[in-house]
Amino acid sequence: MAKNPTEPSSATVYAQELPGFREVGLSRGEIEHFKTNGFIVKKGLLDSSELGRIVECAWEAAEDLGFPFDRNDPSTYTLPKDHGLFPDTEPKHIYNDGAGIANYFGGSNSGWTWRHYVPCTEDWLLERTARHPNMQSVVSQFLGNNVRPSKRCRGLYLLLPKPGDGDSVGKLSGHTDGTASQLNCMIYAADCPPSGGGFTLWPGSHRRCYYHMETEYNWEPKVGYKEMLSEIQASVTPVEIAGEAGDCCFWHPRSLHSAGVNTSSHLRVVVPCDFQKDKPTEPWPPYSGFSKRTAPGAGKSLLPEDSGKEDGLRMQWWIDTREFVEPDSPPREDMWEDWAI
Repeated sequence: MAKNPTEPSSATVYAQELPGFREVGLSRGEIEHFKTNGFIVKKGLLDSSELGRIVECAWEAAEDLGFPFDRNDPSTYTLPKDHGLFPDTEPKHIYNDGAGIANYFGGSNSGWTWRHYVPCTEDWLLERTARHPNMQSVVSQFLGNNVRPSKRCRGLYLLLPKPGDGDSVGKLSGHTDGTASQLNCMIYAADCPPSGGGFTLWPGSHRRCYYHMETEYNWEPKVGYKEMLSEIQASVTPVEIAGEAGDCCFWHPRSLHSAGVNTSSHLRVVVPCDFQKDKPTEPWPPYSGFSKRTAPGAGKSLLPEDSGKEDGLRMQWWIDTREFVEPDSPPREDMWEDWAI
């Protein structure tokens, strides 16, 4: 992944209401917006009452881990490490035969991140998120009827509030993901007000990033990729997706994006999902951000037992995407040729 922290958040809160934004079906306006900007927002696509259990799961895990959170007192949503409670967990890069690490904790420019992976393969979570009929309907309208069955989502991505005073104000951390997915979705499991850490992206960046890859889906950036990302951040105003529980932001995985800066009194809770067509992919191991073609030249082993031995390589077991085994073609002249839109 290429990352580049930017100046304090100056993102514009996305407020456009496209035709069909509260419907399951994709409208022509939504399709054109997605092609041009790389994202759309479906309001109320999922039932907020069904997402309550996801939020409860986060609070239960916080209690089990000894976090000093009182859900009725936002002033307690502070960094656990400040209380000597930074949990002792496995490193993020451990693969562990698909069971993976339970949680990942880390600081970032936009705040303090907690990723709770534990329930990401459990049926109750998938039925409310990636496998929900409304979700599957929208995904099939984008990709066609041969969508790879969802076996996992990324779990719960939580962002604690970060004070917005003086020099401590958070910054966006623009990056692109090293995955082979074709379509992504950020599901808002809880309300996320403006400046609440909402998903943030740079409109139109998906097209430039797509054509700056050696291959269409696998992670093989061309020379000058980081410089191009810096240019995008300097010239394009990012948009922040604020939302309510049940809102869903569908986005192209080549988009330059970041967690928003959370200066609210809310705990941001989103569930990221990955989708791709059900055609030949590498079943083992999970995609690592290095393709089978490029790993040898980079001196990287893709054997599961070697995951985590170097900081630059880890098996991303929590991401529901696999490397394409058939020779991955270069970016198409028409980047939507392999889509249903």
